[in-house]
Amino acid sequence: MVVLIMAAIIFVLVYIVQESRTNLTIHVPPDLSRGAILKPGELQKSNAYAFALLVWKGLNEWMTNGKEDYEAAIKRYQCLITPDFEQWLLNNKEQKARAGELDRTRFLSELNAYSDSFVSALGNNTFSVAAIMQLQERFNGMKIKDTSMSYSLRVVPDNRKCNEMGMALDGFMVDPTRAETEAEEKSRRERARSYQ
Repeated sequence: MVVLIMAAIIFVLVYIVQESRTNLTIHVPPDLSRGAILKPGELQKSNAYAFALLVWKGLNEWMTNGKEDYEAAIKRYQCLITPDFEQWLLNNKEQKARAGELDRTRFLSELNAYSDSFVSALGNNTFSVAAIMQLQERFNGMKIKDTSMSYSLRVVPDNRKCNEMGMALDGFMVDPTRAETEAEEKSRRERARSYQ
């Protein structure tokens, strides 16, 4: 009996080792000019940033209008967002529907080139990604919103089978703000310092 139990344990361990050797996930940063030390399963800052922007832009790209495209985008990116953030997005869609904010097209575009300072590692493969993006909305072809927005997005590791990226967007670290407001505040502080 002991020999059979030991044989079963060895068989299971051999299977696990074989599977782990064939299903290895390594996140490679885009700039390898200085080389890189990579650990399996360890997320990279640059990859977390690119992932966050890709998913956030995809969720906010309404080519026809928000009524048709917002929920479709949530379903399309369902495996790349956490279930909690998916529920937040569905609630947000309902709020926008009640406020009449879905009868429009919407686009987001990146304003700044990537820098390591835009990403903060929070530990356990979790990152805070700061992104400044241009938000444009149109109604019947007329531009009704064109503003710079500051988004602080949270990226977490994700091992669901449907998620091949190994990370998921988990919402905001802080609520989005208008980037112009932040720039104006920074300019005001700098002017105040120059007068001292």
